[in-house]
Amino acid sequence: MSKRHFLFLCLFVLFTVNARAQCMGGRYLNEIFPTITLDSVIYSTPYNLKMDIYQPAGDTLSARPLIILAHEGSFVGGDRESDSTVHSLCVNFAERGYVTASIDYRLTDYFSILDSALAVNEVIQAISDGKAAIRYFMQDRATANNYKIDTNNIFIGGNSAGAVLYMHVGYLDSLGECPPNIANAMNANGGFEGNSGNPGYTTRSKAIINLAGGLNETSFAGPGDKPSVNAQGTEDDIVPYNCGYPLGGLVLVNLCGLGALEPVYDTNDIYHMSHVFVGDSHVPWDTDPAKFYTVDSMVTIFLYDLVCTGVAGVNEVVTNPEISLFPNPAGEAVNIQSPQAMSSIVVYDETGRTILQVNKINRESYEANTSHFGKGVYFIRVSFCDAANAPVVKRVVVE
Repeated sequence: MSKRHFLFLCLFVLFTVNARAQCMGGRYLNEIFPTITLDSVIYSTPYNLKMDIYQPAGDTLSARPLIILAHEGSFVGGDRESDSTVHSLCVNFAERGYVTASIDYRLTDYFSILDSALAVNEVIQAISDGKAAIRYFMQDRATANNYKIDTNNIFIGGNSAGAVLYMHVGYLDSLGECPPNIANAMNANGGFEGNSGNPGYTTRSKAIINLAGGLNETSFAGPGDKPSVNAQGTEDDIVPYNCGYPLGGLVLVNLCGLGALEPVYDTNDIYHMSHVFVGDSHVPWDTDPAKFYTVDSMVTIFLYDLVCTGVAGVNEVVTNPEISLFPNPAGEAVNIQSPQAMSSIVVYDETGRTILQVNKINRESYEANTSHFGKGVYFIRVSFCDAANAPVVKRVVVE
């Protein structure tokens, strides 16, 4: 092993150990902070845009993960205070120990969004604003450090239009990846990084929270891209579940939702969790508390794994064991095979509930009984006896 790879592995292991230390006591899983604080700041001076920042009161941790969320409204309405889903997620995750933020972004009028060229320009402006919000926290960490952000654990996302915004921030890597109409709109609005302020800082993020959002082209998500957690209804006609024109076909700009993105995630081995609300229309979690709980629980498990177990680094560390599951889809049992001894497995359903936990396995294979599972998608997190290996999360379908 080269010195460079050895050093990287040592740093990765050190990061994993430190991450586990800060995750003690149920932090990031449970709402352990009964009180939060709320500040409103201007994050984009050129456009006088505000965001609300939620923090766990009395928190002494010097580097906290950050979640930035953008609101729904079809790019023509809404604001950082009007989206009940975004507000509730910001509160819940601040109580779990995250710093969270809900941002405003530039909007247009209804008639402009019906013009395809103006619609693309509006979304590009909103993307510019979303990037400036990330840079605001990067700048703060490098200067005043008011918010004590762990810049290695920044998560971006949103609800509906807000998810469309941050999906493009997360998956568009350069102007060269953009089709001509998007590249031209970006160049007209300050270039790839935009003109919304806080220049000179990175817009790096770790993963995306995609609630009924989508991408203009599924090809924007490719091999090695960042993880995402996703939810959408199959009958969504505001953001098409597959590929099509949004707002019921009124906006003549292609947009691809979760139905089209799932096979792309699988083909490119992009770590993700998804919940499909069969038969539901747009953002059903806005009005149904049970469906909001499903989304909130899934996002909780997804982020906890990224912050606390290092699963996002699985593709970066070539020595991590490659797990195989068979049969998949499974019936009454699924076999888990590993080249290294496994210490434990935990099985979650799509709502984030723990369905099965087995400790002290201490061998390379294990047969999990799935006969009592309902039909659906489950996530199996495998931990290893060798602590140098980060846990691996695999998805299995039970029929």
